Amino acid sequence: MERYRVLRIDEQLYGCEELPEGQPVLCDVLLEDPAGQRRVLACPDAELTRLDIHEGDTVHLCCHTLTKCQEEHMKEIQSSALIGLGALGILFGRKMPGVQVIADADRIARYSASPVVCNGEACHFDYLTPAEGKPVDLILIAVKATVLEQAIRDIAKFVGPDTVILSVLNGITSEEAVEAAYPGHTLWSVAIGMDATRVGRSLTFGAAGRIQFGEKNGQMTERVRRVADYLDACGIANEPCSDILYKQWNKLMVNDGLNQAAAAFDLPYGGLTQPGPAMDKMFEAMNEVIRLSQLEGVNLPDDNAHAVYDSMAASFKPEGMPSMRQDVLAHRPTEVEEFAGVVRRLAKKHGMPTPANDFFYEKIKEIEASWEN
Repeated sequence: MERYRVLRIDEQLYGCEELPEGQPVLCDVLLEDPAGQRRVLACPDAELTRLDIHEGDTVHLCCHTLTKCQEEHMKEIQSSALIGLGALGILFGRKMPGVQVIADADRIARYSASPVVCNGEACHFDYLTPAEGKPVDLILIAVKATVLEQAIRDIAKFVGPDTVILSVLNGITSEEAVEAAYPGHTLWSVAIGMDATRVGRSLTFGAAGRIQFGEKNGQMTERVRRVADYLDACGIANEPCSDILYKQWNKLMVNDGLNQAAAAFDLPYGGLTQPGPAMDKMFEAMNEVIRLSQLEGVNLPDDNAHAVYDSMAASFKPEGMPSMRQDVLAHRPTEVEEFAGVVRRLAKKHGMPTPANDFFYEKIKEIEASWEN
């Protein structure tokens, strides 16, 4: 009896033709064994439903018949790797015992000579190059969206049959890219509630935030439990979610307004609490995300922009600033493509105008272009 993990389940395509009477609907089930070898098995959809077999489950295969493994829990998470030592990488990585930080040789030399500092305390990590990797139980991707493609390549040797991957990037697109490269390994996630400022290799924070995560389809699976147990043991605040897509769009709404307004109008949080053009444009952009979410089936409420802003505003430090303004001041590439860029692209397919996001996109691109002169 062979043991496999279910990476993906896709219903077979039948085109415009109807199935002959009595013929079952078949699904192609992508399986991966402990050695990383993959195979595809055709299974009746009704049988998968009867056996309660879903993506991410562990199954046995005997005589071309699948059975769901029930005899034991999946192995608890013990080993981990992290790629990206920006604000989120430092905030979460410093609490992950024995985490292996993935970086190229030049970056490792710089980190080793001058460690990152968090609230005045040096953070010492174990570093490995991408070529030195071996499979770990959990990978945390905490790079900027501008270098995600390289990060996906760099983690390859750290991914094993049961590896779970969390991406805490801003925006709503990184998981799809990771899942395309490593089918069946990704949990959808979002990091919220951070109050951190990074200057060079030094990070200061008041609130460390938490990670919300879950299966894309909302199921509370065994691997969701494993990740929650691991993060609990690390002392990292976390929230397993059955509505993770809603949570991601909610944060996109905040970033699309708050982050971009701070960058485009060169304002700290205090400036975004005062009535005026910046606040107006901020709310216009947030409301565009709400309308787009409804067209995309996620359905943020109509009053979500003001409700979420009002719940956050009291905690703003007047001199504090969101990450995009920090990037602008440091002349680092921004994530405007993940905010206004994604909103504009998705809205276009619905024929929805996005004047506020058009403004932010053009303004922030203009700011970035000025650094080259």
